[in-house]
Amino acid sequence: MDLNQLNEEQSLFRDSIRKFVDSEIRPYVLDWEISELTPREIWKKCGELGYLGAAYPEKWGGLNADKIFSFIWASEIAKCGSLGVAMGLTVQSDMATPALARFGSDYLRDLYLKPAISGDVICSIAVSEPGCGSDVAAMQTRARRSGDEWVLNGRKMFITNGTQADFLTLLAKTDETKGHHGFSLFIVPCDTKGLDRGKKLKKTCFQSSDTAEIYLDDVRIPASHLIGEEGEGFIYQMQQFQDERLIGSALSIGAMEHCYDLTRRYATEREVFGKQLDRWQITRHKFAQMASELTMLKCMAGQCLDWFHPKRDYTREISMLKLMSAQIQQRVLDECVQIYGGYGLMSEYEVARYFRDSKLMAIGAGTNEVMKEIIAKTERS
Repeated sequence: MDLNQLNEEQSLFRDSIRKFVDSEIRPYVLDWEISELTPREIWKKCGELGYLGAAYPEKWGGLNADKIFSFIWASEIAKCGSLGVAMGLTVQSDMATPALARFGSDYLRDLYLKPAISGDVICSIAVSEPGCGSDVAAMQTRARRSGDEWVLNGRKMFITNGTQADFLTLLAKTDETKGHHGFSLFIVPCDTKGLDRGKKLKKTCFQSSDTAEIYLDDVRIPASHLIGEEGEGFIYQMQQFQDERLIGSALSIGAMEHCYDLTRRYATEREVFGKQLDRWQITRHKFAQMASELTMLKCMAGQCLDWFHPKRDYTREISMLKLMSAQIQQRVLDECVQIYGGYGLMSEYEVARYFRDSKLMAIGAGTNEVMKEIIAKTERS
């Protein structure tokens, strides 16, 4: 799949996102960065336009489109001027809902997936904990069966959309003796007794995205809120991580494309020692390097999209894409800031905010080190 050669339908979808970003998001992102919150109404507007469920079935309100539409959505929303806004929205569209869509009962899909796609509710993915992030198997949150209910106890950390979420897609340990088959995935309404959001966490990056710690103290949910089969939640989450890492790579690529274009424009306007910045060979070579790395990443992403299927294991390739996207994003945005000079350090300039935010991509959804270990294990086999 060539991401530079979109067909007519894909191009129209991309253009509609660009128009939406220009009218509904870009004029307000600096205010949202200051308030450290993206308003709820943005989810509803995105839902009405079909952005929150592009690859999901029409039965649940989606567009029933190929996965490339999700990739286009993520890479274009990443250009809105704030990766925090983009992250909050894509958590809902492609990180907290894939397992619900694939393995949830029709009851759960109707009750939670449908309003998530329409933007009537906000959701979060609750996996990370204070003592474990990428090491998912080390989690301490427990769920035990009690009659027609599940009782949950534990803590979840770094929960995107955590202060606003109406429900969580939450992973908990349900059987200590069964290893990876001792985890289950649940839908947990955030207004349930015993669930405390804690305080909003202060971050150095992704300012417009709210993040919270979640406390679970004897939280009781109906047995029907189990996603799929008991004990298979770890497997479901590992599959869901593939969606998350693919979309995370789309966010990185979109951010790089946007900052590359901004910096090219700046370099034609800025004069240094009597000539335009882009006339200096050292600057042209920087752009040549950035363009080459971006093209390489988009080729790799196109290959992953060709392979994408819930029943196909492409963990190795998506881990490579996620790793390289995170590493190259930091290099590219560092170069953009360098070309901007002192202006690249001013927060009102988008490249400064993107540079600040780029570090999260090397940590979230599995650190660079975890991606390397996944790849290394596949190389041994």
